[in-house]
Amino acid sequence: MTGETPLWFRRWPFAGLLFAATLGIVSASLTPFSSTAFICVAALAMGVWFWKRKTSWLLLSLSAAFGVLQIWQSRESPSAWLAKIAEAPGRQVTAIGLVASPPQVIAKNRIRFDLRTEDLEIDGLPLKANVKIAVTVAGEAPRCGDRVKIRGLLEPIPAPRNPGSFDARRLMALRGITCEMKTSAGEGYGILDRAAGFPLLRTAEACSKWMESTLREGISDDPVVCDLLVGMVLGATSDIPDSLQDQFRETGTFHLFSVSGLHVGMIAVIFWQALRMVGASRRSAVFVIIPALFFYAHITGWKPSSIRAAAMSAIFLVGMISWRQPMAINSLCAAGFLILVQSTNELFNPGFQLSFVVVAGILLFATPIRDRLRKKVQPDPFIPIPLWTRWQRWGHAWGEGVADAVSVSLAAWVGSLPLTIYYFHMVSLSSLLANLVIIPLAFGIMATAVLALFGGLLSGAVAAVFNNANLALIKALILIVQAAAALPGSSLLFGTLDRAPAAITIFDFADGGAVAVETGHRLWLLDCGSARDFKNTILPWMRERGRDSVDGFILSHGDARRMGGAMDLLGAGQPPLIVDSPLGDRSRSRKLLHEWLQKSGIPKSIQFAGDEIKIHPGAKWKILHPSLGYRAGLADDKALVVRLDTLRTRILFLADSGPDTFRNLLENRTAELASDILVLGHHHSGIPPDAAFIDAVHPSLIVVSRRGGFLDNEPIDPEWVSMLHDRGISVFQQSETGALIIHVFRTGYEVEGFVNGQKYRK
Repeated sequence: MTGETPLWFRRWPFAGLLFAATLGIVSASLTPFSSTAFICVAALAMGVWFWKRKTSWLLLSLSAAFGVLQIWQSRESPSAWLAKIAEAPGRQVTAIGLVASPPQVIAKNRIRFDLRTEDLEIDGLPLKANVKIAVTVAGEAPRCGDRVKIRGLLEPIPAPRNPGSFDARRLMALRGITCEMKTSAGEGYGILDRAAGFPLLRTAEACSKWMESTLREGISDDPVVCDLLVGMVLGATSDIPDSLQDQFRETGTFHLFSVSGLHVGMIAVIFWQALRMVGASRRSAVFVIIPALFFYAHITGWKPSSIRAAAMSAIFLVGMISWRQPMAINSLCAAGFLILVQSTNELFNPGFQLSFVVVAGILLFATPIRDRLRKKVQPDPFIPIPLWTRWQRWGHAWGEGVADAVSVSLAAWVGSLPLTIYYFHMVSLSSLLANLVIIPLAFGIMATAVLALFGGLLSGAVAAVFNNANLALIKALILIVQAAAALPGSSLLFGTLDRAPAAITIFDFADGGAVAVETGHRLWLLDCGSARDFKNTILPWMRERGRDSVDGFILSHGDARRMGGAMDLLGAGQPPLIVDSPLGDRSRSRKLLHEWLQKSGIPKSIQFAGDEIKIHPGAKWKILHPSLGYRAGLADDKALVVRLDTLRTRILFLADSGPDTFRNLLENRTAELASDILVLGHHHSGIPPDAAFIDAVHPSLIVVSRRGGFLDNEPIDPEWVSMLHDRGISVFQQSETGALIIHVFRTGYEVEGFVNGQKYRK
């Protein structure tokens, strides 16, 4: 075999193994074949290899074997089997198992964690099953390794209902979780045994909590600094203010809170220096550091980035005490291969991909960039080194140090650029300079934090001394990041525009609403959802479009579920044209917005029925309600009713209007109601438009927004639906379709549901 093994495979064997594993995993994911087919291919290829002794057949066998692993961990896994069972609504399940993740408090008395089941009872049928389920319960918080019993409904992890929303289903599937269970308050949940399993995970959880409390010792009066310090050391970002997180993202320095190669490398260097200073041999230091790195990965959540970094560091450290010098690329590929052996799904994890390409970028590009930069700072090559002046020696030393730092930063930036654009639709230009200062500063923060943790073993007072030193370093870090984020052109957004002449996205927010209109490179919003909806859905969707601001914003009325995110929207980028209703209401959210607009000096435009707002030569808004002098006692009947005219298609948006508004429109605006599509909200009375109003609008399609809470699944009045069908009107219910995307062309329009793919063309 050795004589026929290619030279590249002898030099970088793990590169070939990783390529084969990747090919097998991708093939299994893209094809419908069962594991049996891949097993046959693996066996056949192995048989040919025994006969031919060619490396290509061995790699093909390995590739097919990883395809088998991928299918077993996805389509043919116990989690996939459980997901099929959960598709039937109302499945009553009793589960007994071990708490497999640190519990998180998500609301008052509500706790979320992963459960590794031991026994399941589904609709009274007992089963032995070892599978992970996401669980949300109310009651006493358990700890990792506790055995619990839970009764509740089994449901599939829901898919996102809007473009731009975080895909929790996909992320959970990568972790082998496809279903969730929820219990009622105080019912269906109990702790059976304490510390029944997972001793290492439980120890890691206890260490993580102790480390967090120790790092807060003496500086708890400054929660932002505490949260940043804990986030850098332990990778916890939930408590860091959103605005500060955005600044770290814009400057390309958010990796400080993702426990990866940077953190693991710092810990390895700190431990190495400390052990060597106390006289430990190289071999002893390696045998101490490797377990410490993997335990650190456990403490920080056993994330792919930390596992990859720990594995790669271990390979390098072993190479330092072995007879063979390790090759960097081969070591990186070995780490990636070992991670895929543990879980093939990690190949599709953006964190794994980013951490891998960043390190690969550094290994491939840093040295050539460094050599070119060093040539720029070299004194005259014809002057012998012994004849260099003191200033030439200092300049050369500083120049080489800067060249080394710049080369690593630039190589990491280049390596991560394609995936950064693909996943985040953003390129941070300030990161090239910011990382030059921030990475050395982060090393100082990590070293001081390690000293604080060791000091905490003696007393809290010793830990507090080092934490106060870190207080100054963290504040310096914040100032640098904020200054970099404030630079013009700090970050650039790269989005994809819709190809249709006009595209309308009707977002699906329960009891709320938001509509985005794209036409002629201009973006308008009709409402923007609640503050949470805007942050989690609208803003990511805008960034996918390459936008961080809008050209216009129409505020239909003061419902916080329709305009709660207005201040976040208007606080970013250039102020848009703001259109507001002339009728006041008692909405606190609207009052706060008006006060903020006045304080910020941002004007608004008050519009009455009959007014028109031109968006683009091919699109305009027409205000139909309220008219001048209209009086209404209810907030829903004070809402703006607008019609969007674009090309040959009209869309009428009724917001949460009710019978009084319908009657007023019929009396005063009958000729202007005619529209192709009618979009309905929910009036508090629950009364939909009657036949007379529907006949005046004469739509081909009616969109009915989703109601939240216990009304979410309440069916629409069948008599009203029958009346629509008699008139040949199609109905799209957002409880079934999720968000709706409408593409308007010169010859007609097309509507598609985001969740179920339901389509309508005209």
